[in-house]
Amino acid sequence: MDRPGASAHAVPMAFPSRFLIVIGPSGAGKSSVVRELHRRDTVLPHPTWTTRPPRHDEPDGSLEHRFVSDGGFDALLRAGFFSQTGAITGLPHRYGLPAFVPHDEGPLDTVILRAPYVEQLTRLVPGAVVYQIQDRRDRVARRLRARRCPPAELASRVRDNIAESCSGATVADRTFVNDGSLEELVDTVTDALAIDFPGRPGAESTAVAS
Repeated sequence: MDRPGASAHAVPMAFPSRFLIVIGPSGAGKSSVVRELHRRDTVLPHPTWTTRPPRHDEPDGSLEHRFVSDGGFDALLRAGFFSQTGAITGLPHRYGLPAFVPHDEGPLDTVILRAPYVEQLTRLVPGAVVYQIQDRRDRVARRLRARRCPPAELASRVRDNIAESCSGATVADRTFVNDGSLEELVDTVTDALAIDFPGRPGAESTAVAS
């Protein structure tokens, strides 16, 4: 989710401490990291619902998003489906995180957020660990163009890159710079997870595993 708006709200939920929040500016690579961690059976992502139109590579949805119309979003909101909602500053898209049943074992329950929402969610999830993924604006812009992000939206997201990275640094427990290969980055994140969540399945670091 993106920046909080006047419509943002939260409904208390009970979570275990085995909870990971992944944040980072648009195009930093947080979704790619979470998808690869999911492929390795390390995390269990919980998707947000959004009124944002699907990108060209999301015709059937994505691991981290479910796409609904404005009317569908309103119906879910009235039904109390969401634990937290918000909107992108300057854009019409809305995002909502549903309530869900957490797990005491298995892959880590994981949510992808934007930095301004972390404080609100951590009130509901005491003990959550926050990882930030970030990168330089030029590489972020290149990734967003590859997604065919509309020009106005691309400019807004790139413009906010530095400010959001700085905001995320104040709430993140660890920060990872996406300046190499995806495999290298995910291996580094996996090593950190082995330290921060000892005892979970697959908690051995890649250094030990290799």
